[in-house]
Amino acid sequence: MVSFLLCVVDFGLLNAAFFFLNYWKRGTLDLSSRYERLLLISYGIWFVVSLLTRKFRVRAYGGYWDVIALYVRSGLYGAYCAAFIVVMWGLSEYSRLHVFGTWGLLALMEGVLFSGYYVVAGSREQGAGCRGLEGERVRGLEGERVRRGKVSRFLVVSDFVLVGGAFFIANYLKRGNFYLLPEYEKMLLIMYGLWFGTSLTTRKFVRGAYPNYYHALWPWLKTVVLMVAMMSILVFGLRIFYFSRTQVFGTMLVLLALEVLFVGLYFMVKKHGKAGRDIETIDDVKARLRQRPLPADMGREEIRRFLMTPVRGYLKAEVLKGNSQVFEMLARSVNLEDIVQAETAVLESNEILKPGLMGSRPLRLFINLRKINDVRWMNRYFLSVYESLSNGGYFFSKAHTIYTHRKWIYRKYPKQIANGIYLIDFVMNRIIPKLPVTKQIYFALTKGKGRVLSKAEVLGRLCFCGFDIVAEKEIDDRLYFLVRKAKTASVEQNPSYGPLVGFTRIGADNEPIRVHKFRTMHPYSEFLQDYVYAKSGLREGGKLEDDFRMTEWGKCLRRLWLDELPMLYNWVRGDLKLFGVRPLSPHYLSLYPSDLQEMRGKVKPGLVPPFYADMPKTFDEICESERRYIEAYLEHPIKTQWGYFWWAFYNIVFKGARSH
Repeated sequence: MVSFLLCVVDFGLLNAAFFFLNYWKRGTLDLSSRYERLLLISYGIWFVVSLLTRKFRVRAYGGYWDVIALYVRSGLYGAYCAAFIVVMWGLSEYSRLHVFGTWGLLALMEGVLFSGYYVVAGSREQGAGCRGLEGERVRGLEGERVRRGKVSRFLVVSDFVLVGGAFFIANYLKRGNFYLLPEYEKMLLIMYGLWFGTSLTTRKFVRGAYPNYYHALWPWLKTVVLMVAMMSILVFGLRIFYFSRTQVFGTMLVLLALEVLFVGLYFMVKKHGKAGRDIETIDDVKARLRQRPLPADMGREEIRRFLMTPVRGYLKAEVLKGNSQVFEMLARSVNLEDIVQAETAVLESNEILKPGLMGSRPLRLFINLRKINDVRWMNRYFLSVYESLSNGGYFFSKAHTIYTHRKWIYRKYPKQIANGIYLIDFVMNRIIPKLPVTKQIYFALTKGKGRVLSKAEVLGRLCFCGFDIVAEKEIDDRLYFLVRKAKTASVEQNPSYGPLVGFTRIGADNEPIRVHKFRTMHPYSEFLQDYVYAKSGLREGGKLEDDFRMTEWGKCLRRLWLDELPMLYNWVRGDLKLFGVRPLSPHYLSLYPSDLQEMRGKVKPGLVPPFYADMPKTFDEICESERRYIEAYLEHPIKTQWGYFWWAFYNIVFKGARSH
């Protein structure tokens, strides 16, 4: 969470550093028009660098030296950016002391201020409160460690040639020939010096077991960025503005393009070499398997014996070979010795099953090895599987959820790149498929393949289509699920999919009413209430424990009570009172004692429940709270409403009472 106080204090330190150096240099606090522009530039740099370094996220702070390093790093980044802007805009008139000193003095003051706070707060408490960063590092990209090896001389020599080639290419683009102007040999030597130093820092020539191309390319990208930063410092610090900026920074841009291609080819060659060659000789075949005669025909009894063999061995040795976790999950949830191969179907397809495709045989286990995200009409597909299974039959498959998809992105790409990719992916695969206009375009182009679904939507769709959830587990960045055909598909409740959702609740006289709220849960969540309750039960305050159906922005809406604004319509219609028992779903109401259910039918539900007056903690206390309210209301309606309302108002406004 961003600390607003720390942000304000740091902004003040930036101004103090800037005006102090102005006074030191010129003997006055008044700024000239040129330095007013420099101050505005410094504000922009400070804002961007603070975002990139996450300087104001206090909960993410590590130990003392981690925070000091953070301030030093942000100061260096600020100096790099300032020098780059000065050089690119040709602002050679600015004082080097003022430009570089501002960021150095800011880092120094930040370090002194934090050191004072550290001493006052106590190192023990600070260390205890700053462990968040270490945990974040473990969860982030740094968890993907690269096994370091030796320096590759081939990479060193190749990149040395690329630097020289990029310099002469930039010279040709600038002047139309490869001849260098006087003094430009010095610039080439300076670039080679920067290249050598930054390459050592980023260790880009060290051969490592990189998981993919993007991680292999990342040290090379950092090297070019560091070269740009250091070159900006040198040009401004040494006042060598007579060199062409197109020549200088164009070289690094060309170098980056050449290195992207080079690393891609190098990584592909290495990967191909590790994969080995194909089986092309008799010796290769013999090493793979022993040749043996195969029977030309099989007797009817042998075929029957094969079909009546339990499916467990076939799944373990063939279908799920090499994925022991998935097999163990399936074997723990289903008695695979009781299901034979004739009752099993295994596919890897995103096509909807056609009637009769599986023949007339009753299937007890259907397995699809393809992730369901690639199925265009998901509910149609689930219903086709439902129709192919016998009563009590099992369906086993996998899905790519929002959570597993995010983990996959951050494991595939370096963290800095993953942040941008995740943002783009969020818009493309989660926002666009849900907007009325763009939705049609999205599905026309993608055919629905690869769209990202929440865990709640996947399981909710299955429940909507008549399945009960038997088991679900995340394995290798996929959600594997096992469901059972145990009921008819839903014919009483339509699934909700928009920002405004309607729910069936029990009103006065135990008659169903329709209430509306802003969406706070993932689509199809309403079909999972029984499952979440059976799995986790209730927590303090009477809410479901570990309710994965809730969205992050939905939690915010609930904390602010914005999700219940549409219920004012039910109040205007007369379905609800201003104060009264909470309108409950049929499932939640079934948890209440039978006598309390009958009592609830005698009163009209309300927007503000007795919960906020009594603030009960357990489910039994909630029942007793509502029982007391109903008894009091039936005896003295006006007095009870008036007293309970102001009691709840006091708890909400002055004590911050909230339903969690």
